Amino acid sequence: MIKHQITDKEKANVNGEIAVEETKEPVVEVHDKFLLTIKEAAAYFSIGEKKMRRLAEDNLGTYAVFSGNRYLVIRPKFEEYICQSSTL
Repeated sequence: MIKHQITDKEKANVNGEIAVEETKEPVVEVHDKFLLTIKEAAAYFSIGEKKMRRLAEDNLGTYAVFSGNRYLVIRPKFEEYICQSSTL
């Protein structure tokens, strides 16, 4: 499901109604994404950002990839890893 993020500039009060303009880029919810940034993964899995970054660095190729200058976590594979692991 794609939702559009509304900014203050896009809100206008017209005859008691709120007029909404669509943003240029759609906002995809975290549970719909395949790849998550470290910040998104930390929030989604309730893990600290430092711990999430260390896990991604140590498991590159297993459930994390390095794209450009950042680590991305493959959400379905990390979910499997968590299910199989007793500690993080």
